[in-house]
Parts: sequence; structure tokens; C-alpha cells
Amino acid sequence: MKKNFQLTITKLALEGHGIGFSEGKAVFVPYTAAGDEIEAELLRERKDVAFARVKEYLRRGEGVIPSSCSSFASELPCGGCDWLNIDYPIQLKYKGDLLRELLQPLAPELDIPMTIASPDTRHYRNKAFMPVGAGAGGLSFGIYARWSHQIVPHESCQLHPPVFDAIARRCLQIMDQTGVKPYDEVNHTGTLRHVGFRCSRDRQRVILVLVTRSGKLPFTQLLVKQLTAEFPAITGIVQNINRERGNVILGSEEKLLFGEPWLQEELGGLRFRVHYRSFWQVNTATLELIIAHLKSRIPPGENIYDAFSGLGALGLSLAGEAQNVLCIEENPSAVADGELNRHQNQIANAGFLCARVEDALPALLAPSQGEAQARPGVIILDPPRAGVRQPALTALIEARIPRIFYLSCSPITLHRDLKILLASGFYRLKQLQSFDMFPHTWHVETLAELALVPSEAK
Repeated sequence: MKKNFQLTITKLALEGHGIGFSEGKAVFVPYTAAGDEIEAELLRERKDVAFARVKEYLRRGEGVIPSSCSSFASELPCGGCDWLNIDYPIQLKYKGDLLRELLQPLAPELDIPMTIASPDTRHYRNKAFMPVGAGAGGLSFGIYARWSHQIVPHESCQLHPPVFDAIARRCLQIMDQTGVKPYDEVNHTGTLRHVGFRCSRDRQRVILVLVTRSGKLPFTQLLVKQLTAEFPAITGIVQNINRERGNVILGSEEKLLFGEPWLQEELGGLRFRVHYRSFWQVNTATLELIIAHLKSRIPPGENIYDAFSGLGALGLSLAGEAQNVLCIEENPSAVADGELNRHQNQIANAGFLCARVEDALPALLAPSQGEAQARPGVIILDPPRAGVRQPALTALIEARIPRIFYLSCSPITLHRDLKILLASGFYRLKQLQSFDMFPHTWHVETLAELALVPSEAK
């Protein structure tokens, strides 16, 4: 292909790229919209596909708007957003189109509805970790550029609360004055690796997390005194120590410098203790929509297994209408938080099992484990991006659980696991509903509901 060529973007793809076609090849271009006509610059080429960047926009497509963020429109764009320059209703349309293209072949007869909008579309993230580097004026923070570890600084991120940026900016100013050096991942030198945050939904409580290469961090008492005086919302400051090389953000050691390492959060009338390490959906308002949808789909009085439960946000929220709930989670800290959450909400019909889901389900669902009435009528799967491992899927198929709800942040692994469940012949896809957990990115949360085919229903 030529180095420079004109291209019309015809649709959007997973990973947020626009797709056009040139010389018989699909060309993937980030930061484009359907209908864009561009002057493209070829970056790399394979046998059947090519990758390019926008050299010039000749005409803009449907729903393109100003991005409102200088980092998004910079020469090296921030990797936090994919579609900040696309009108929000059009973003929802794109997400629905992407899911239908990928998942509709699994159930051609199924009507896949529009993606449900997020109640909050700006500053919705309740958690963020930002890498620290060396800037022109000292320590600098930001978000990595796409597919790189080059930090793109920003003044005010459109995805997380402005207080995160304000605290980070002041924190690094103080650290500059005390001689703290940024971490250098190539040479494994320096001190400060990331500055991280978790906040309550009302933003009245904030935890600050300082990720360092070693346990040495000078003048921490001064740092705590100044930050807590200037930002009364700070309820906890943690120094997390990650001595290892690599991309994993958090280490296994920590020092509590101030307050508590967890927040009290409210969700659907319940109170949850959320540790800074614990998994908790980044968009609390959308999480409430998902819980309300589950309540509308699960009949009262069911025995429910909540697999990959974390600290119990889904399982405990559903316990009021259930007969019993068993939350299965392999992280001991999350299980401890879950048990505390169960007690503080006085939920007597829920329990926690600390185990890997792929180990627990085959044992729990084995025929020898009790009478049929003690077995679950509903299983909820909310796995990490990697999806569900084969032993757990096999156990579900063999046990013929009447209803399975699979909540996924990865359409690709959801497609893989649904194919396995449907190929058994025992399940049909009853509903697919997507929720916008991540506005201004291509990512989407999808809830798949599976039911036993009539001949297998008990």
C-alpha cells in the first residue's frame, strides 16, 4: 500500500478503531467515526489488514463533536478515551452495533436492544491509577498513550472526578520539594510509580494511594499534614510498595500513612466497605442499573450462586428477594470485606466461600453434594476480562442449572464462553442487554441471560 492515501471510514470496530477499505484490505484507524473521510498515513501492513493514523480529516462523519480535552486531541493522544469526540447517543449506537455484529450469530432470532445509557457520562470513574514520570517542571502524572508507556499529561480528565487531578497535582508538588524521583521502568530506579485514588459516589470521601518502588518515602508526615489540611475529603492515605519490575500496578506490601485503607459506599440501600484493593465497578450509577435489571429477571425465592463475587455487590444486593445466596470469591481480602458487609447489613441468608470458581463449582454442583432442592436455580458469573475457565463451564453444563446470568466487560471472551455453553445443546440465549459502564470508550458491560432449553428444564 502507499504511505499516504485517502480513506472513507465505514464502521467502528472493537478496540474503538474506525475501519475503511483500501486495495482489498481492511484498514484500522483510531480516533475516527463512521463517515469520516481522511488522509491516512500507513503505520504497518499485514497480509489481510493494515493500520494507519489520521494525517488530515477531509470530512467528518455523523455525531462528531469537539473533544473538550486537549490531551485527547494532542499529537500523542491520551489512551484513556476512544470516543470523546463523538456525541454520546452515537456512542451508544456504536456499542450496540458492535455487540450485534459479534453476538447476533449465536442467536439469530434474538432481538438485541440498545445499550442502556450511563446516568453519569462525565467524571464517572470512582477509581483511577495514574503513572508518574519526569516532566519539564518536575514530577508529572497523566495517562499512558495507546499501546505505549509514554505518559500523556492532562489538566483535568473527563472520566474521573476533578478532585483526583487536584490532589495529584498538589501531592507531586510537595514530593518535588522533598526530592522524590519518578520511577524509571527501564532501569528500575526512582521512587514514585503511580498515584492512585478511590472515592465514594458522592465524592465526599477519597483514598489516596502512593505506589512506590521501595519502602523509603521521605517526609511522609509533612505530606499527610499538608494534603489532609488542603483536601478534607481525604479519609485515607496508603503507601503501596511494589518492588517488582513489570506492568502490575500494586505490590503486596503497604503502609497506612493516614486514616483507613477503605471507604464506606452505599448501593441500593445497602452499605459496603470497599477496600482500595477490592474490585468494585468503576461506575456506581450503572452498577445500580445492572442490579435493578437482575432483580427484574430473577424470580423471588431462588437459591443463587454469585461466582466471582468480589465483596458481594451483586449477591448481597439480591439477597432480599432470594432464598439463599452463596458468594464465591478467591481473593481472601474481598471475602473478608464481603463477610463484614453481610454483617453490617444484617443479611442472614447469604454466605461467602473463599475459593477459585473453577475449583468450587465442580465440587458444589456434583450430584453427591446434596438433594436437588439445595442446588442453585440461578448462577451469576461476573468474571474478570479473561472470562470463565473451562472446568467451571463444564460443571454448569453438566449440572443443568436452570438460569445463568453472565456479566462481562469483554465482548470477545463473552462470545467465546457463550459458544461453549450454547454448543452443549442444553442452553438457549434468552436475553442480551448491554450497559454503558464506560462512556467515551469502546468498552461496554454486557449481561447475557441463558435458560435451559424446554426439554432439559426440570
